[in-house]
Amino acid sequence: MESAFRRAQGSGAALDDGISGLAQVLYLMYLARARKASSIAEIGFNIGYSSIGFLESSPQVKVTSFEINTEASVESAKEFIDSRYPDRHHLIYGDSTHTVPAFQVPPSSDGFDLVFIDGGHDYPCVKADIANARRLAKPGATIVVDDLTPWFKWGIGPTTAWDEAVRDGIVTPLEYMSDAVAVSRVQGPAERAWAVGQYR
Repeated sequence: MESAFRRAQGSGAALDDGISGLAQVLYLMYLARARKASSIAEIGFNIGYSSIGFLESSPQVKVTSFEINTEASVESAKEFIDSRYPDRHHLIYGDSTHTVPAFQVPPSSDGFDLVFIDGGHDYPCVKADIANARRLAKPGATIVVDDLTPWFKWGIGPTTAWDEAVRDGIVTPLEYMSDAVAVSRVQGPAERAWAVGQYR
C-alpha cells in the first residue's frame, strides 16, 4: 500500500481522503478470504487500496473495478496493480450508474462472489449501485457498503440507500463496522464505518 501511495503521489495529482485506510483494507482482505471469494467487483477504485486488499487475499482472486475518475493518480495506481498482479485486475472507466448495468458477466462465470460499493456518495447513485451490482452477483453474494456515516454530509446517501436495501429485502445485514470495530449498529462519532450483508 505504501508503494501504491507513493506512486500515486508521484503522478502529480492531488489525493483526496476517499482512500481506504489500512484497517479497512485488512478487513476487506480477511473478509474476501473468509468468504472464499475469487471474483470481486468494486465500485470506486481511486488509487487502488481496496483492490490491493482483495488481490492479496488469495492468488486466485480477480477484481473488476468501476471508476469515474480518469486522473493521473488513478492511471498510476492501475499500472502499479497490473505490474504486481498481472492479468488479475480489470478497470472500467465511467459513471457506475451506466457502466455497471452495461457490464456483461462472462458466460464462464455465474457472477461475483463479493461486491464492494464505495463510489458516488449521493443517495440515487448508491441506491443504483446496490441494485445494479445485485444483477452481476451470485445468489447470496457478499455486499459491503462503505461510508455509513450520516453525521458527515457524504455519509447520508450511503446510509439511506443501505437502510432501504435492508428494509426492502434486497440485502440481509451481517455485520457493521465502526472504525474497524464490530458493532451492533453504526452510530457516530466515527471516522469510518461500513456494513456487510448478503444479497437475497
